[in-house]
Amino acid sequence: MRAARKAIAFSVVHFFVGLAVAYALTGQAVLAASVALVEPAVNALIHFAYESWHDGHNGAMHAA
Repeated sequence: MRAARKAIAFSVVHFFVGLAVAYALTGQAVLAASVALVEPAVNALIHFAYESWHDGHNGAMHAA
């Protein structure tokens, strides 16, 4: 349960950091909110793909 709380807290912090950075760069609240919502979703997909690729390559290296 502690890991779930940490993951949720990290996600909230990540959102607000992304929002603040995007707002500082653009000065537009709607654009900043859009970036803050989209970036973690894209990051999660890339992370999943990387982990899948890494697990496949890691298993192949150990089999050799």
